[in-house]
Amino acid sequence: MSKDTSPTNTAGGESKRVGRPKRLTTPEVIDEAIRLADDYGLGGLSMPALAKHLGVGTMTLYGYVNNKEDLLDKIAARLFEDLEVPSHESWQQGLFDFFSEFREAAIAHPTLARLLANGRITIPAVFDILEGFFGEMTDDGVSMDEAIRVFYAALTYTIGFVLWEIPRVHLQPKEAYADQWTSLISQLDPETFPILTGPALDTATTVAGISQFRWGLRRVLGYQATARP
Repeated sequence: MSKDTSPTNTAGGESKRVGRPKRLTTPEVIDEAIRLADDYGLGGLSMPALAKHLGVGTMTLYGYVNNKEDLLDKIAARLFEDLEVPSHESWQQGLFDFFSEFREAAIAHPTLARLLANGRITIPAVFDILEGFFGEMTDDGVSMDEAIRVFYAALTYTIGFVLWEIPRVHLQPKEAYADQWTSLISQLDPETFPILTGPALDTATTVAGISQFRWGLRRVLGYQATARP
């Protein structure tokens, strides 16, 4: 007797072929990969884990990405593509606003900072940004060598700051970081540490937040850019 390969009827009367693979789109795969990495870290992002979350077999994913390295490149590209270069009157202001948005995106998706820290920066989405800023900077009389160094100084500062900031004021309440500072300094002898127990305390509790980030970025750029709300 031949095997029955006819469609199976569902309760609603519609036909559904047994074993038909779930239809996905590449953006859906990337979105789920980002959510998985945000929840479990890059170490928890594997092809089998992603397939399970999407409700498909692992081999199905290879119809959308070549391998895990390609998946990571696509995640980095997606996060960069979502960044916009705000309108600006100077390249300094443009870089300040761009990296401020970069920080916000990286905080929302810690995967972004970790991926770039691991080296995933040479992707097409980045090339458009580099071309635009390098053009503005050299048109303003900045040498190409200086333009490249300024951009990457701001980039590495931002990535490093986010990696510092996330565990201190985003993976725990902001108040906890300030309380930790206050608790530690309260144990110091004021006579031995008059500065730390006095005028330094208020500012020291803010060094993992937006005010510190903006302060540092302005100095990296050598420009008193105006912070957007």
